[in-house]
Amino acid sequence: MNVSGRWTPYIAGFLVCLLFVALGLLVIQYPGAQYDEVLFVSAIHAPAEIEYVLPTPLGGVPVMLMTYVGTLKAALYAPILWLAGSGHLTLRLPVLAFGAVSIGLFFLALRRVTNTRVAILSSLLLATDAIYLLTCVFDWGPVALQHLLVTAALYALVRFAQEDQGRWLFAGALFAGLALWDKALFIWLLAGISAAAAVIYPRELWQTARNPRLVAACIAGFALGSAPFLFYNATHGGRTFAANAQMEPGNTAGKIRMMRRTLDGRGLMGYLVLEDAAGPPQGLRSWEKIPPLLKNRLGDPQWSIQYYLLLAAMLSAPILCWRGKNRRLCLLLVLGGTLETLLMLGTAGAGGSIHHTVLLWPLPQLLLGLALFEIYGKWPGIGAQAASTVVLLCVASNLLVVNMYLARFIENGPGLLWTDAVRPLVGDLGRRQGRVIFAADWGILQQVEYYGAGRMGYHSGSDGIVPALAEPSGAERMERFLATPNILYVTHTEGHEVVAGVRGKLLAFAAGHGYVDKLLNVIRDRHGIAIFEIHEFNRQ
Repeated sequence: MNVSGRWTPYIAGFLVCLLFVALGLLVIQYPGAQYDEVLFVSAIHAPAEIEYVLPTPLGGVPVMLMTYVGTLKAALYAPILWLAGSGHLTLRLPVLAFGAVSIGLFFLALRRVTNTRVAILSSLLLATDAIYLLTCVFDWGPVALQHLLVTAALYALVRFAQEDQGRWLFAGALFAGLALWDKALFIWLLAGISAAAAVIYPRELWQTARNPRLVAACIAGFALGSAPFLFYNATHGGRTFAANAQMEPGNTAGKIRMMRRTLDGRGLMGYLVLEDAAGPPQGLRSWEKIPPLLKNRLGDPQWSIQYYLLLAAMLSAPILCWRGKNRRLCLLLVLGGTLETLLMLGTAGAGGSIHHTVLLWPLPQLLLGLALFEIYGKWPGIGAQAASTVVLLCVASNLLVVNMYLARFIENGPGLLWTDAVRPLVGDLGRRQGRVIFAADWGILQQVEYYGAGRMGYHSGSDGIVPALAEPSGAERMERFLATPNILYVTHTEGHEVVAGVRGKLLAFAAGHGYVDKLLNVIRDRHGIAIFEIHEFNRQ
């Protein structure tokens, strides 16, 4: 028995996962925590402030962070934070691992319906996709758990289709249910694929429906995974759908442009990383000179040619697979993906951001794999070599885009909502014992809550008070805060506010009510740019 030969495909798949991890480790240190990736911590440190906590005889159980976001991530992170603390790497290494496992599951599932070479090439393209990588590492959306659960469901359902064992149907339904609880936007994919399956696999679905054991496995798995979500909606009048299911046909062109920016990798430029340098980086390490040098030598590539490859694969896969063994699977992915896209485009407030469009992944890469498999079968010589070469060129193009993001992290720094100044800010606040924090602007409170490990006092909702000073209730609340001792007021510096003018409004209101501003500290980022200010106000 050739043991090494038997394990070679798995070793190759594992190396692709390691590549994903290595790329993630290169960028993981630069941005500070952003709202989406630390949103979950409220369920751990301040559950009274989240959407729904289930009362039980043993105490409250956090169920829903928001009407469409569950507490699955909080449940997974609670023991991690208890053991390792609320550090920067503690926040990001687990989601990087989620992303790496999703790559591995994608590889295993695609290999089962095609072959090893196709699975490796398609997985390489996915692993080097800048948007997939960065949204996983920084869990913007959040999306990392979605990718893990979707690929886990994909793998389990492929095993069920090939082996007809109820345990795999149970597992696939369980992962789908967990994905729905984690983020209700999974309903787009669930509805799209389910409707497509009813059209393309009617006989198989009917046979499954006539088998009580398989029906029970499917219902039990999905009900178990989605039980918190289903219970919340059953007891709250379907609040998830009432609050988030409005249809809005407008802005379709803008949403389509955002989809293209997801496909070509440039969608996070100007948001996750700054496009222009505001100051030179401080403490530049020797190796950090390499990515900017490489970027400049190669002409500063800002988007990947994988856009053309994936677009071509999505258009050609149904034709290439029409007479192949994966014809119906290809049609399932095309029809299901199309329906998912239409639901996204038509939902109010959705589809206009990268962290929505990336939820379509890895459907484009799956279609690419099916198309490659047919090309290799029909044209095993020069056609197969040409197809492999094109994919590898797109992988190289992806890597150049990843390097572009890394170079801009180093040269320009992260965007405002991802500023690296947030960690020194929380460090400063933590040294001021007995003070309670009032965040005058958005994008501060959740970071204080995370990096402060829930031990720092802060006023929840304070970031909405200053913008509402024109209203009597807002002004009254602000007067009460100013009259309360031991409060520290944190603002972004002028010109760096998320809510424009909020710093000036706070200072003017305090001065107009007889308070003197004392600037305690200015917090700068790695490039020496003043980002945060810490104030206190005292009576004249």
